[in-house]
Amino acid sequence: MLVLIASFAVLNVANAPVTLANVYVDPPENVYNPGDTFTVNIMIADVIDCYSWGIKVSWERDLLVATAVTEGSFLSMQPEGTAFVYVIYDDYVDVGCTTLGDWYGVNGDGDLMSITFEVLDAGTTSLEVFYAVLLNYNELEIPCTTTDGHFETPQAATLVKKSAWPEHHHFDVSVQLAKDGDSNQTLYSLAKNVGPAGYDLYVYVAFEIVRDDGLVGAPESDVVIVSPGTEVSLTADFGPLSDLDVGKYYVSASCWYSYTGTYWAQGEKVKTFSFAVVS
Repeated sequence: MLVLIASFAVLNVANAPVTLANVYVDPPENVYNPGDTFTVNIMIADVIDCYSWGIKVSWERDLLVATAVTEGSFLSMQPEGTAFVYVIYDDYVDVGCTTLGDWYGVNGDGDLMSITFEVLDAGTTSLEVFYAVLLNYNELEIPCTTTDGHFETPQAATLVKKSAWPEHHHFDVSVQLAKDGDSNQTLYSLAKNVGPAGYDLYVYVAFEIVRDDGLVGAPESDVVIVSPGTEVSLTADFGPLSDLDVGKYYVSASCWYSYTGTYWAQGEKVKTFSFAVVS
């Protein structure tokens, strides 16, 4: 009976789920406007005997710039303290920390470090923990998982009202060539700066045009500067068209915007329409 009980005990230990340490970004979701600053913490959970660690976190360089990296409290409470080093690059930080003195590592959960960002432009980016190494007192690597964070700016410009439409739903090549002197189909759109007060935006509209044989054009409007709360009409030409272009076309229009003219974010509304080319 004792042998049987011991056998069940060994079997249960062998089949017990293994909880890996996890390095994660807190808070996981971050929403701020350009010009704002915010801070995320890089946390650890369920670790055993963590003596030192090295972590790299990346982001989109045109959206965010890291302005500060600060050590957390997880290892800093060791009797002789820690050595904490970091380097800030354009699109990631490389950070390391180790316990000083001959002490065992720390168990449990805690705050490894914090990163402070300034928001440069509109858009979305992952705050990716793309490298994480944990070492124990014997300098053996501790298996771990990672969980990324996310950053985005609030919606700032989008298509509104009628939004997007063709000049001619039935574009007659010969008629328009005789009437206008060219055979370009003009595509129209209406966009609006719906962002926070005080922020002008660079805005343009992109049209993707497909036919049965796939993508046939992607004209874009000019880029204009739009003040808060203002609507603007933007157009782009598709053509010149000829009798060889007869058929039905399907168009999707989307608004793109930027606070600096460097990194572009897409408005949430995508409008679709169609038109036919006839001869």
